[in-house]
Amino acid sequence: MGFRRYDLAALVLLAQLVACNGTQPASPLPAQPDVFAGNSPPAGEKFLGCPYPSGDVWTTDVTHAPLSPNSAANIKATVDARGGGFFTAAANPTSEYVNQANSSTPLHVVRPLSPDHVPKSPEAWKFSPPFYVEPFSDAHAMVLRTDICHLYETYGTVADARTHTLSAISGEFVDLTKPFVRPSRGACSTATCIPLALLAIRPEELRAGVVRHALGWDAVQHSLSLAACVSPAAQTHCTDRLRYDGPPGEASYAMPYGAHIRLRASFDNSAFPLEARIVAEALKHYGAYLFDTGCCNTIPFVNDVNGSPRWTPADDAALKKIQLDSFDVVQPP
Repeated sequence: MGFRRYDLAALVLLAQLVACNGTQPASPLPAQPDVFAGNSPPAGEKFLGCPYPSGDVWTTDVTHAPLSPNSAANIKATVDARGGGFFTAAANPTSEYVNQANSSTPLHVVRPLSPDHVPKSPEAWKFSPPFYVEPFSDAHAMVLRTDICHLYETYGTVADARTHTLSAISGEFVDLTKPFVRPSRGACSTATCIPLALLAIRPEELRAGVVRHALGWDAVQHSLSLAACVSPAAQTHCTDRLRYDGPPGEASYAMPYGAHIRLRASFDNSAFPLEARIVAEALKHYGAYLFDTGCCNTIPFVNDVNGSPRWTPADDAALKKIQLDSFDVVQPP
């Protein structure tokens, strides 16, 4: 996926790397059970057993939320800048994975790839081998400490098995037991500092038949505002600083980073196959947050201990029937 970062931040990570030769920008995805063949934990307003940060950001049903005054203008400006194409899923197979750790996992420090790093984590990260880094140029990595519900994410992650070290360009820390606080500065693991893991669709949610949180929206580059952002995006440095390529007269209405879009209730997804219908219903009830930019209007999926999300070509074809002009923009939290 095309999630891009430019600013730097620091992280420390608790970890132990797999002993093999060479620098490993990504390790093989751990083998996962097929949760669709059996039982899985019920999906609710939890992130792998941990709470979402309390507040009205991630898990509030926005079916009847008021629209932003600039909703129609935001959508039109994005469409006119060639950002209004169909939506697609970063799934089947997904290349994102949530590494999990606890108090007994060994500690290691994440080395900054620039002296300009500013620490964003109060503690080290923990992880156990095999440690997974996505196999894309952005090299995201995610770790959840299940014992204390601390979430860590990095961007530009490099795992060097020869020296048993990890390095990263930037990253962030979220204490899932505390209320959401709008970040002061972006460019953490995503442009906006909105955590990727909390917005991704997980296998146990599709197994349960419902997603009860907002999704992520990775919008098309050059179709958004150059500098504007709204909550829950960070207050500063929260955009990719890419020029808006739509009509000059619409630049002031370009979609801000962090925008919360909601699929219209009138959109008919009744004939969608099961998994695509679950995603469409989540978009109607919880919407999607614009957290970064890339090639396409992409919704992230993620693997976890419960397996890989089931996603078929029929699901993907159905999702592509949803385009940006099927959405409204709701008021930011």
